Amino acid sequence: MKLDYDKMNGLIPTIIQEESGKVISLVYSNKESIAKTIKTKKAWKYSRQRKAVTMKGATSGNVQELISIRKDCDNDALLYTVKQIGTCGCHTGNYTCFGEEKEFSLQDLYEKISSRIKDPKEGSYTQKLVNDPLLLKRKLIEEAAEVITAKDKQNLIWECSDLIYFLFVIMSKERISIKDIEKENERRDKK
Repeated sequence: MKLDYDKMNGLIPTIIQEESGKVISLVYSNKESIAKTIKTKKAWKYSRQRKAVTMKGATSGNVQELISIRKDCDNDALLYTVKQIGTCGCHTGNYTCFGEEKEFSLQDLYEKISSRIKDPKEGSYTQKLVNDPLLLKRKLIEEAAEVITAKDKQNLIWECSDLIYFLFVIMSKERISIKDIEKENERRDKK
């Protein structure tokens, strides 16, 4: 990766964002931290305070798993897209370095459902659905009908949430990710 290390005395401003696009932090990278990031698939940075290369979350456990790296048009800034592991991405304990808390997302719901399928809990409704494909299909049909017959916006939101839950159960069971659905919709949009 060709980068311009001269503009900032060997440092490259690096934006760290989640796959959803939410910006978690701005850090600085150098040649060593970038090499370690690429090698380990975890976000590393250059700490200007410590004057050392450190892995994000090495002491807290709030590690950032690398999804992709992109450079800007001037080759003097990077964008790391990561999966944030743990409760915060900032050393202050906040989810982001900009004081924002983590918002619940459909991806979070999907991951929770997937984890329940992979690691079944006693009495888990998700596991019951996975073990009874006929029940899962009936629930999908039932919830689709309730979406169609919803009386007002609040009821429609409730029923859409139910439908998405059951849809995510079947998707996760069949190992279809939200990204797979996004890619298919992107493909359709290009037609």
